[in-house]
Amino acid sequence: MTQKEPKKSKSGRPRRTVVLMAVTVLGLTGACFVLQCGPELPFVPSNDRRQAESEQASGRKWAERLELPGLPNLHRVSENLYRGAQPTAEGMKQLEKLGVKTVVNLRSSRSDRDEIEGTALTYEHIGMTTWSPDPESITRFLKIVTDGSRTPVFVHCRHGADRTGTMCAIYRIATEGWSKDEAIEEMTKGGFGYHSIWKNLVDYIRKLDVDSMMRSAGLNSCP
Repeated sequence: MTQKEPKKSKSGRPRRTVVLMAVTVLGLTGACFVLQCGPELPFVPSNDRRQAESEQASGRKWAERLELPGLPNLHRVSENLYRGAQPTAEGMKQLEKLGVKTVVNLRSSRSDRDEIEGTALTYEHIGMTTWSPDPESITRFLKIVTDGSRTPVFVHCRHGADRTGTMCAIYRIATEGWSKDEAIEEMTKGGFGYHSIWKNLVDYIRKLDVDSMMRSAGLNSCP
């Protein structure tokens, strides 16, 4: 009996080989997107009881959740800092009404210039990946958020959870004297939607040389 030859594509390669090559390329493309932008993951709902118990134990007050149109996952971290997910044009107007002066965008490939147009808000784009935070970006953020002429500041990424959470945790440590454990607990359990796939961000904070980072930002060490 004569064995049939495998069907070939126009390129001359067997169709099975062409399909496998296509799947491989798509997989690599998806992996690169995840590393740069983060996966499309759902928010984790806040747990008020867990938050209350943690605050009672540590004496630290976690960020307060606010509800305003166009500002998903919005929280007030302090008088000088708000955090959230990607805002809309309406959200930018709401931030202006709140008294916010500066918007810091941590997304690598997404600008806020269209949304911010028509407001008096100052715009800062500090591209940051979830895979590997950049010390220079952190220093730049700390300089902005501790400059009285530029605060209050609103900081956001796509979800307002992981990159934003990392910056806010470092802000807590550098400007409010929180321990790393306290800042990480708020970041991961505060109801912001932290995705455990980005455990590397927690590891980054744990290994961070806080004194060196504060010197770079021109800040005095917390007592």
